[in-house]
Amino acid sequence: MGYLFLAIALLAGATKGYCGKRTSGVLNALSDAVAANLVRMLLCILIGFLVLLFGADLPDLAPTLPLLLLSAVGGVASALFVVSWLLAVRKSAYMLIDIFLMLGVLVPLFGGAFLFEETIRPIQWGGVAVLLVAVFLMSCYNNKIKEPLSVKGLLLLVLCGLSNGIADLSQKAFVKEMPGIAVGAFQFYTYLFAALTLLVALLFVTKGKKENAPHLPARVFAYLGVMAVCLFANSFFKTLAASLLDAVLLYPLNQGASLLLSTAMARVLFKEKLTATGILGIAVAFIGLLMIHFL
Repeated sequence: MGYLFLAIALLAGATKGYCGKRTSGVLNALSDAVAANLVRMLLCILIGFLVLLFGADLPDLAPTLPLLLLSAVGGVASALFVVSWLLAVRKSAYMLIDIFLMLGVLVPLFGGAFLFEETIRPIQWGGVAVLLVAVFLMSCYNNKIKEPLSVKGLLLLVLCGLSNGIADLSQKAFVKEMPGIAVGAFQFYTYLFAALTLLVALLFVTKGKKENAPHLPARVFAYLGVMAVCLFANSFFKTLAASLLDAVLLYPLNQGASLLLSTAMARVLFKEKLTATGILGIAVAFIGLLMIHFL
């Protein structure tokens, strides 16, 4: 069942990624990116409430300190992730972002090992090292088909992977520490904290100046609606999968399958040229995943 939940999360994530790439070209300023993601988070809050309502789980919304703390960590990390991803996808190759998200897998991997005593075998540590080689190769690939990766671009990609990893770890911590609480309650508060974080960021970015106000074209809102549903579904079902699969199995497999989907999307839908270096980087990444998952 855990693998079924993961498959649903992957399909939702791929759809979200496609819509995000389509909208990234029309969100020209940082304030646009923050505002667009604020709209997404508000829609996710509504979806979370409806899920709890129709699932008769509204009593689980009763705030407790552990629930609020875990949701706050996940919410702030999610807010950082969605904005950094949207900015990164404009400048970097689509597949390169997924490689850095794969590096973010190290966060729940280490967290599962040290916080929840989930075993990581030596061969799996070797797989992690192989993933680092894949990151180097994909960075070279990006430099060939896009503008050279700057220090700012690199930091943006690192932030993207790290924040996604922290969000994943908060999901794992929730299912470990609060097994009797509905996943929808965790998602509701996570998106509430994410929305608050983005609202503060928007106020800071605009600084009350009209010329800095965000401009969202009307055609973006349809994409935002689809992305909100897919974002909620991706996080919801991945959290369910986290209750059934160890972190060392779930998160590398999730990111490896995402890389495969992203490769297909980048080549077929976004016409990104797939060079020998890119193919080698993907192959090395999958070798690392095989070492982590199957050996």
